[in-house]
Amino acid sequence: MGTGTILIVDDDLGVLSTLSEILEMEGYSTIAQAANGMEGLEKYKELRPDLVLMDMDMPVMDGYESSREIKAFDPEANILVLTGNPTAIQAKKTIEEGYAAILLKKPVKWAELGRIIRSHCPIAA
Repeated sequence: MGTGTILIVDDDLGVLSTLSEILEMEGYSTIAQAANGMEGLEKYKELRPDLVLMDMDMPVMDGYESSREIKAFDPEANILVLTGNPTAIQAKKTIEEGYAAILLKKPVKWAELGRIIRSHCPIAA
């Protein structure tokens, strides 16, 4: 833990690109990307990142199912939900059932997101 590895799971390529660039500038060592929940689950198992930024509405496997599967694989997984629809049933269930720690509504201000990411995934000195 504490290596600064983050996995971003989102079907919006613009979100993947923008978040990756910002996180790299902030000093995170490894930024992995996945375009759907199934790919996110596979990359989680491969990389065991310190933090996952998970979208909800995605093809193949949604964020709720992916978060649930990640937590079944690793109960210590650290997942934050970023969604454009925080009132959706899947988003609420992801938090209520303990699969994710925080639910953030897109678009999120970088200052807020950066503070939350740093509190959940400090960069190793």
